[in-house]
Amino acid sequence: MAGADTPGDDRGAEASRLWANLRDVRSRIEAAARSAGRDPAELTLVAVSKTWPAADVVALHALGVTHFAENREQEAAPKVAEVQARLGSTTGEGRPGTERPIWHYVGQLQRNKANAVARWADWVQCVDRPELVTSLARAAAAAGRELTVCLQVSLDTPAAGLRRVGDSGARGRGGAAPADIPRLADLVAAAGGLRLAGVMAVAPRGEPPRPAFARLREVAESLRTIYPPAHVISAGMSGDLEAAVAEGATHLRIGTALFGERLPVP
Repeated sequence: MAGADTPGDDRGAEASRLWANLRDVRSRIEAAARSAGRDPAELTLVAVSKTWPAADVVALHALGVTHFAENREQEAAPKVAEVQARLGSTTGEGRPGTERPIWHYVGQLQRNKANAVARWADWVQCVDRPELVTSLARAAAAAGRELTVCLQVSLDTPAAGLRRVGDSGARGRGGAAPADIPRLADLVAAAGGLRLAGVMAVAPRGEPPRPAFARLREVAESLRTIYPPAHVISAGMSGDLEAAVAEGATHLRIGTALFGERLPVP
């Protein structure tokens, strides 16, 4: 019927929406960088695609986004496979100038999921305890891959309950206490199959984000005195990316501002 909506029309509208959102996010990042006296080229946008379909990942990839993040292995593995199949059929796998998506795992990771995550993730940003270092190193070796890892730092204040390494029952947003980061870094550096990239954190709930990101910056600077190549500071999400950029973030994990409000998880 003339004028009726079609699936193709729906995808075109979705692609237009994603493009508009991406344009706005890039404008925010550039403005934040300029305000902080930084080069926007220093910043990497990581699109947090959790709960969103492979078609949206493919659409953003076509617009120049190369880094994507997931936080549930059972959702991520089939999505990664579908994205690769779609890109292989539409762009030609391995075609010169075509950069495949780089996948990040950003959720709390259980040791028994390490083998599965190591098969598809390029980065694991949530390393927060020695046991996880051991499991990921074994998983990387078994998969014949090298995983880039960030150490997740707890930015919760003492009143909120700092999480120590191995303390799975602590409150807050997760991560290792700042004092435990050097020991974790030593374990990663000594492990085969892992490359230490830097640190990651989530701003605490109920607190202004910038002071928390300032604490993360101090941890990152201290880590770089021991491991100079560990320059990554993964911080900042849709609501606080400006504060993160002001405090030296290099990787911004953006979900809602790109995709919209999160879809319900089945």
